[in-house]
Amino acid sequence: MKRVWFLVGFLILGLWVSAACAGEWWILTEEGVKQVLDPQKLTVLKPGEVWRDPYLGMEFVWVPGGCFEMGCGPWDGDCHDNEKPVHEVCVDGFWMGRYEVTVGQFRRFVEETGYRTEAERSGGCLIWDGKKWKFDKGASWRNPGFSQGDDHPVVCVSWEDAKAFAKWLSKKTGYRFRLPTEAEWEYACRSGGRKVKYGTKTGDLSHDLANYWKIGGRDRWKYTSPVGSFPPNELGLYDMSGNVWEWCEDRYDANYYARSPRNNPKGPSKGKFRVVRGGSWGLNPRDLRCADRVWGGPGYRGDLQGLRLVRPVASQ
Repeated sequence: MKRVWFLVGFLILGLWVSAACAGEWWILTEEGVKQVLDPQKLTVLKPGEVWRDPYLGMEFVWVPGGCFEMGCGPWDGDCHDNEKPVHEVCVDGFWMGRYEVTVGQFRRFVEETGYRTEAERSGGCLIWDGKKWKFDKGASWRNPGFSQGDDHPVVCVSWEDAKAFAKWLSKKTGYRFRLPTEAEWEYACRSGGRKVKYGTKTGDLSHDLANYWKIGGRDRWKYTSPVGSFPPNELGLYDMSGNVWEWCEDRYDANYYARSPRNNPKGPSKGKFRVVRGGSWGLNPRDLRCADRVWGGPGYRGDLQGLRLVRPVASQ
């Protein structure tokens, strides 16, 4: 028996050494061999563990990798055609912004770089004036048509603006940041791929759980609410349903699910639109579902539109 355990230990040591040489680390736990993303700590990251970037102090939550049924299934029950077919997808673990990027965080970026958003350069932002949607030439993240504090999610930012912010923070910190892939976003919204309809604490929807159209309950805000005003989902992520729409990295294709790869899909290689997820303060419950897919051109900006960042592991 001692010889068997010696051989097992030798094999584990070999796995550890070879993985370390490849830039990956593994340890033996009671549950088996697990990957370690920080070789200085040599500990296993737990779901919901929080990391703060060293420059803005933006909080990120650890989302363990796994496989799930992506798309609109029977548990959803209110499907659009572009949310089908349901298909198995597996994603590697990643760090996701605990909150949507705020006005205050975006202001730091603008003040340090002198960056001008597409709304400021190219004629404004689409806003709700209380009666109808209109393109307001004077609207931008600075003035989206309603009052915001620094703790509100930034709006009127295009996909290009979001990418510029991620690039700036990556340079400032030495860590890589990007927008989430569509698969990562839905997996996180579903609290790790669970068969729930909304990205809320219970998986259900009410005005005590999310900020969306028609106020009531805890949702006393007519427009955006301060980030973290509602309970998080089971991973500790806030506002995954409602408050503001969030840009994803992927190009959009209504039929992509029929040919999506199983592992870490990154969307189609061609297409003029980008994926948007999560719903917002100005939308109805059907638009807040984790499976809901909408799209916009990379230059689109509106007072419903914001962003959330991901910090991927080194190989992503």
